[in-house]
Amino acid sequence: MTKDEFLDRLGNLLACLPADQIEETRQFYAEAIADRMEDGMSEQQAVAAMGTPGEVAEAILDDMPAVPRAIAKTRRRSTVLLWVLVILGSPVWLALLIAFAAVALSVYICIWALALCVWVVAAALGAVGLSALALTTAGIAIGNVPYVLAMLGCGLALIGAALLTGAAAWVISKQIARISALWVKKAISPFWKDRNGNGGGLPTSPFGTDGTDGGADMDTTTRLAAASN
Repeated sequence: MTKDEFLDRLGNLLACLPADQIEETRQFYAEAIADRMEDGMSEQQAVAAMGTPGEVAEAILDDMPAVPRAIAKTRRRSTVLLWVLVILGSPVWLALLIAFAAVALSVYICIWALALCVWVVAAALGAVGLSALALTTAGIAIGNVPYVLAMLGCGLALIGAALLTGAAAWVISKQIARISALWVKKAISPFWKDRNGNGGGLPTSPFGTDGTDGGADMDTTTRLAAASN
């Protein structure tokens, strides 16, 4: 099989995907084949090293997130079937989608509510501490030294507690930001994957399925992913 035949067949098998993704995949495999040919393989050997177009297409579809994968595979069987399922199943999938979004948003809000509570406590301690320091002026005005010392001590203690609580709130906020970012990635994973660790737009091909060294293919994958970003 020649490179053009392989790419044409692969494009036909991936016709269920958006046109830009098909073109991106074709370019990816075209360069991967070209790299192998530069390493000394013949065109037929380089194409064979990619696997069959059917295997590559299945690997690409299987690497997609759950929802786009289901849509693509249904569309590959029949576009009419896809629209029938979309229309007839809309009362179910739309309700599930709304419920999923509501749960995801609720969890995200709850995560940040914890950080907000700590910041509120820190602000309250600071406000009370400043109020106590302000009251020392009243003690000075009436010449009540014990009152002045008591307010001064309480004010400084509360401001110190506010600073410590604020530092804790900052640390908690950074951790919550990390946790919330992970939660967002988890929540959208059925619909989208990034290019770095979870699939993304570039295909993760079954390079080396013929038992040959896949090192050159990994270099190609890394280079193309960097270029696309």
